[in-house]
Formats: sequence, structure tokens, C-alpha cells
Amino acid sequence: MLNEPELPKRRYDGKIADPERWFAFTPRAGDIVVSTPPKSGTTWTQAILALLISGDPEVDAAISRNAPWIDVTSPEQDGIIADLNAQTGRRQVKTHTPLDGIPFWPDLRYITVFRHPIDAHFSFRRHVENMTEEVLQEVFPSDIQAGFHLFLEGDHRDGASLISIVDHYRSVLALGNRDNVLCLHYADMTRDLTSAVARIADHIGLSYPAAVMDTLVEAARFSSMKRNAERFAVLARQGFWRNDADFFDSATSRKWVGRLSEADLAAYEARMAELLSPEERHWLEYGGAGLVRSG
Repeated sequence: MLNEPELPKRRYDGKIADPERWFAFTPRAGDIVVSTPPKSGTTWTQAILALLISGDPEVDAAISRNAPWIDVTSPEQDGIIADLNAQTGRRQVKTHTPLDGIPFWPDLRYITVFRHPIDAHFSFRRHVENMTEEVLQEVFPSDIQAGFHLFLEGDHRDGASLISIVDHYRSVLALGNRDNVLCLHYADMTRDLTSAVARIADHIGLSYPAAVMDTLVEAARFSSMKRNAERFAVLARQGFWRNDADFFDSATSRKWVGRLSEADLAAYEARMAELLSPEERHWLEYGGAGLVRSG
């Protein structure tokens, strides 16, 4: 029997996600929830979890089916939730809803991942360009500067506005140092994937001999996932993407260099100064040690 969850403290509305769907989910002790802003390392983290749970570097992660987005609004979602509830092994799911907008069970393991907000924005822009159908064009217009200012000034949830990323970050800070919450940063994962995989394994209580871990880390590298997109990309082999491999774009940072003006960056600086303290902002942008969560 699970302990009762902390109920959502806030309602986040959008066209793509409906947090009410969490109440159709039947949790079990040890379930893993990956909660991130979009384009911040969600699929990368879920791929690592699939590798760790299976112990198999050749695993077919099939993330859309096996580790679904719990609160996405889609006609197939009821069936996906039913299939998830029927799974018998260790389970993982994802959400882009901040942690104060979903039920929070002390018996589950939570993993959050953050990325420099401007990199997340440009990665999302590339993500939309790779879709076979026009989605979110209203917040990702062809004009880069116009789209960037929508990102800075808007409060949309579906296209990851700056405030939606900051809200997600604040929801994690507000939890304090909970043992069942692991907070990762995309930059740290790119700098030292071996350590990131080890932290995730420790957080979910799994261990393997060093030789096995080495094979799992190699399978989790960006180049390997891009090469094996049919096993790791969300909605792979379904015609949703122009190119499944391009779901994994570049894994680079500072995507804005040469694309944004000094005035654009000054507007970003001013907005961030309004939203976060210098210490909070530095970790959200660059990661590293020292994230303080006071609760």
C-alpha cells in the first residue's frame, strides 16, 4: 500500500497536456517519474532508464509505448494508460508538468532535468521543424527574433515559454532536498555521462558490474542514440518525424550564437533578473554542483 500523495498545488493549463490524467494512473512503489521542461533531456534520461532497467545495451526502448507521457492529450492515451497499468516490471513515465502540478507520491522516484533555457528554446524550434505536421507554429514562427520574444514574454505551456521553464524549476526548488528527487542538468550529462548514469542508477536502486555499466553508458551516448533512433526516439517508426534520427539534433549548447542580437540577449538578461536570483539562474543555465533546494 502506497502512502497518500501530496496533491497538486497548482493547475497548469495547455492544449497538449491535461494533468487530470494523472488520476487514471495506478502508481506502484519504485515507479520512476521523469519530469522536465520540453527539450531539456527528457528522452535521453528515459533512454538511460530503459538501458538500466533492462541491463541490455540493445534494448528496444519503445519509449512512447513503454514509458509514456502520462498527461498528454491524445485519442490513444486511455489505451496507453491501460497498457502501462498492465505492465509487471519496473516502470517509468514522463511528464512536462511541473512537480507542483501533479500528485507527488513519496514512494515513487522522481528525476528532473534542466537545460539552459535558450538552448531548450532553439532545440524546440528544430524539433518543430522536424515534425511532418504543422504543430505549435503560433509560438515558433519562421522569424527567429519574433519567436524568441514570444518565448521571453509569453506564458504558453505547450511551447516551453521561459516562464514555463522557470515555473518547473521553482517547483523543484520548493520541494527541498527530498531523497526521492534527483535533479540533473543537461550540461553535466554532456560533460560526464558516466557519472550521470551512475547517479541515475544509484537513485533508482540498480547496480551492475563495471563492464556492464560501461556498455550501457556507451549505448546512452548521444551518437549511439541518434544512430539507433528507431529504438530510442519518441514516436519512432510512426511517420511523425521527417527523419527519426533528427529527433536527436546536436546535443550542443549555446545554440543562439550568431542567431540572436545584442538587444535580444539584453531582453533575456532583464527577464531572468526579474525571475530568479543570480545563484538560481546560474545553476539553471549551466548546472554544476551547488543547487540549493530549501523547501
